[in-house]
Amino acid sequence: MMKLKHIICSVIVGTLLLGTCACSSKKAKTTLTYIGHASVKIVASDGTVLYIDPNYQGDYSQNADYIIVTHKHDDHMPNATLKLNDNGQKFDNSDFLHDGIYETMDLGPFKVEAVPAGGNPNHDVKYCVGYLVTVDGVTIYHAGDTSMIDQMKDLQSRDIDYAMYPIDGVFNMDAKEATEVATIVGAKNNIPIHEFDQNGSRKSDNFTPEGRLVLEYGQTIEIGK
Repeated sequence: MMKLKHIICSVIVGTLLLGTCACSSKKAKTTLTYIGHASVKIVASDGTVLYIDPNYQGDYSQNADYIIVTHKHDDHMPNATLKLNDNGQKFDNSDFLHDGIYETMDLGPFKVEAVPAGGNPNHDVKYCVGYLVTVDGVTIYHAGDTSMIDQMKDLQSRDIDYAMYPIDGVFNMDAKEATEVATIVGAKNNIPIHEFDQNGSRKSDNFTPEGRLVLEYGQTIEIGK
């Protein structure tokens, strides 16, 4: 009888241990948070945190490992409340674009590639960049502040999973032009950002590409294939 009890206890303990191992080995998800305006946070499955243009007055309580900036207008430069972790790094557009050369950098789990942006009176293509960020097998395109430019055709072959486009129609292209760009680029999911409207109304209703994905300010989604 004692031997039977020992066997039963061993089976129960083993089952519990297997359950614990299964839970602890479960891989964390890669996430994207639309903080607001042009500000985006991407967290890799290993917990590394990347911010793009973190200026909007949102939640910056999670420290950054990396900050990248598309251009130096005030509404895209880092918010004063955002802190870098020890050994964290911040990169401006000038770190990724100089002498007409667009750089690619490996930032921890993130591969970050600068691509052309601008093409309007407010944003000179010589200085502004967008970014392709690849992490955990997912490629994200942040277009920066831009209008439609010829170089966007080159993105068709990049198998982009998530793309973000400004649609304000004041400093950049409007929602209709952004829809045309999204159709050219062909990302699986297309997110409108930079919806500035002096009347306070959103313009995403006029952004209508396939794969349209409208995020609320502060909303976090899991991203993957």
